[in-house]
Amino acid sequence: MRIYATADIHGKNKNIEIIYRVIRRESPDVLVIAGDITQYLFPGKTLEGLEDIPIPILAIRGNSDRKSVETLLASGKNTTLLTHDPTPFSEGRFLGLNGTLPLPFLSKISCRETHHLRLLVPFMNRKTILVVHPPPRGICDKVGNRFSAGSFHLRRFIENHPPLMVLCGHIHEQAGYQFLKNTVIVNCAMNHKFCGAIIDYEKDMDLKIKMILNNKTSLIKESKNV
Repeated sequence: MRIYATADIHGKNKNIEIIYRVIRRESPDVLVIAGDITQYLFPGKTLEGLEDIPIPILAIRGNSDRKSVETLLASGKNTTLLTHDPTPFSEGRFLGLNGTLPLPFLSKISCRETHHLRLLVPFMNRKTILVVHPPPRGICDKVGNRFSAGSFHLRRFIENHPPLMVLCGHIHEQAGYQFLKNTVIVNCAMNHKFCGAIIDYEKDMDLKIKMILNNKTSLIKESKNV
């Protein structure tokens, strides 16, 4: 399975054009969007721009997406809203948590963050791919490349119930990936340099990850047997 993961489109037409270009070049099986698809107003127009993407789209809502975006994703012809109910796709199983509360040097998924995380526990295993908007605390989460602003509760949850992989965004300048114990955390935010990540996921749970530059593919790292 080849995944194209991205986040933080923020309703920009140029970002949607980049997504189409990457899909044509990389031929992924599925597009995963980890939130902030729109920029508050006119979400329907942004989602209409994604309607002709020729592969399935799995997505969550971020902090710049109004609640109505969840309804639009759930009812779209080629979009699926990820929730705490597993969505199987090829060799993987996707779970999602919608929303983000950006606070000073801190992010939370929601006001009842621990409650929503607990709903995921029965479905967490080494085949699970978790999609959230904010990164866990201390991993790909430094605002201005200086101050961490990730979620404490999300980090603790991953440590106690490790999935195979977490796809996130939110902190644009920290696009890239790191490991939290045996879980790979991929911040796939779009920024001036990167436009997401291509992830090849094999049946034996080998992962190969490459970050995508805006103009060409750059193989940054590979991770195997995670």
